[in-house]
Amino acid sequence: MVLYLRGEMAKAANVNIETLRYYEQHGLLPAPSRSESGYRLYSEEDLTRLTFIHNAKRCGFTLKEIRKALTKSVDAGISITEFTDVIDSKLNSIDLEIGKLEQTKLMLAHLKSDLVAEQKNPGVREVLPQCCSRRCG
Repeated sequence: MVLYLRGEMAKAANVNIETLRYYEQHGLLPAPSRSESGYRLYSEEDLTRLTFIHNAKRCGFTLKEIRKALTKSVDAGISITEFTDVIDSKLNSIDLEIGKLEQTKLMLAHLKSDLVAEQKNPGVREVLPQCCSRRCG
């Protein structure tokens, strides 16, 4: 059975030690066992759990959503439907954000072309509202 010290565990999961401590303090990771010298010892299962938490966080899941998934998976098993519903919600949010960013990009491109075409000073206040309402709105 492979056991990891705190620094080894953090490195293996690609997180910093403070993140590992935070997850322990907030109940996302179970309290680790201790060596005879008092060092925290983490199991392969702990590493798998920490990696899941880290990857889920990188995918945009909140700690509340992660905690719910972990709790259900230990207690009764989170259903695929429940988890895919959360994923679908995340995907919809990303699509909305992409739409907003694309609109902003378009507005900036139009502003740039109007400024260049009309050779107006960028400080002219009317340029941005006129450009954005005429071309993008």
